[in-house]
Amino acid sequence: MKQFKLLVLAALTLVSVTARSQEKTEVQYTPKTGDYAISISGVPMSQYIGQFFNGALGNNLAEFGGQAYIGGDVNTIPFQKIMPLMSVSGKYFLDKETAIRVNLGLIYQRTFTKTYADDDADHAINPFSQKKVIDTYLNKNTGLSLMAGLEKRAGKERLQGIYGAGLLFAVNNRIEKYTYGNAITDINQAPSESNGGTVAPALNGFVYNRALENYNFAPTVHAGIVTFVGVEYFIIPKMSVGGEVNFTALASFDRAQYQLLEGFSTVDLAKREWTELVSPSSNQITIGTGNIGANITLNFYF
Repeated sequence: MKQFKLLVLAALTLVSVTARSQEKTEVQYTPKTGDYAISISGVPMSQYIGQFFNGALGNNLAEFGGQAYIGGDVNTIPFQKIMPLMSVSGKYFLDKETAIRVNLGLIYQRTFTKTYADDDADHAINPFSQKKVIDTYLNKNTGLSLMAGLEKRAGKERLQGIYGAGLLFAVNNRIEKYTYGNAITDINQAPSESNGGTVAPALNGFVYNRALENYNFAPTVHAGIVTFVGVEYFIIPKMSVGGEVNFTALASFDRAQYQLLEGFSTVDLAKREWTELVSPSSNQITIGTGNIGANITLNFYF
């Protein structure tokens, strides 16, 4: 009887160990129906780490946090494209091979600078005067990008291929404003300034003119189709690294650009403000491969 109990105990132990072993071998690495995913770009992080160790200046995490579906140089006038400073990419799996893919990118940049200029009124009284006035410059850029599409994947093991397509829409706007410490007067028709607002050469009928506001110095609306193909490898359950290449067809539509200027008129000998047209509305179409989306991603599934 005692031997029988020992035999039963041994059998139960074997079953338990076998079940646990099977559980370990059946760990779910890949996504399943109803799973969600969040993706972040590994490229900005790798650049950040590399710059951190090589001592590069200007190190930042501006693009960390998703796929920036439209990139560009925020210091360029006019902006060629919007560059989301914060972006979130998410997925929802309709089944284990099909997911809805959404990327939301936001940008809000505000730069306000103050600079000194010579105080013309005081300098006229005292040529050796060191008195200063303050000029200001405000640069504000806001925008939003949204991509929604369908993702398919092939492969049942930890290495999977991904492909799909989506629609992209983005909008952004930029404005610049200037203020000056030295006013334009009949005595001081071309005052000193230090914030780069002078518009040269002076327009006909004016001794001098400078900008007060600049409008629409950026593409306003983008719309297009994004297709992508790549791979993902699950390093641990529910976590993968991936890489992809995109093919895009993107149309950009710009509103007319204009400026609000001020200057001293030689016709009626007075300061005047007026609106100056810079360029009419325009559009462009871009088709090609590129990193309009992160080419290296870190993906979390839950």
